Amino acid sequence: MRALLMIDLSNDFIRLDGALSCGESGLAIIPYCKNLVHSFVVSGDLVVDTRDSHSQDDWEIDSGLFPPHNLEGTDGQQLIPELADLRPMDGNGQWVYVPKKHYNATYATLLTELLERHKITEVHLVGVCTDICVRYTLAGLYDWRAARRYAVDFFVHRHGVASFNAVGHEESLQHFPATFGAKVI
Repeated sequence: MRALLMIDLSNDFIRLDGALSCGESGLAIIPYCKNLVHSFVVSGDLVVDTRDSHSQDDWEIDSGLFPPHNLEGTDGQQLIPELADLRPMDGNGQWVYVPKKHYNATYATLLTELLERHKITEVHLVGVCTDICVRYTLAGLYDWRAARRYAVDFFVHRHGVASFNAVGHEESLQHFPATFGAKVI
């Protein structure tokens, strides 16, 4: 079975007025992500929506590293409506929300347990930021695969990832195959 991992496709990261917006590059991936999410939903594959879910006193915000963003319960933390509208209404467990507090969506979450439970053999990644949360999540997935000797392939969708740092974005896309064995498609 395949899983689509949507990383930080929230209003705060994607909308131009978001607290930590990726700008135009973030907006540009919406149509691609929408088509991909639709195809995963139609095929019955797993869709995992993982987004930062911060409180004001989380270290990332309290330290001043990043401005307040994706604060729990705010509109900025919500999944962009273009994708939320694709969520199946039957509640069959095909669409799962995994909140995270760190760049790496595998850290202190149930993400890898979920992937194992569903016997996932392919993980497809889309979202933002390519050089931060996508990169560190891919590193976490790589560590899980290596530690568990779990047979899974990783695919990063070039037209489904973005960053506010164009250099970091491109460097990460070049880094993923050689370092994590991920296919950039």
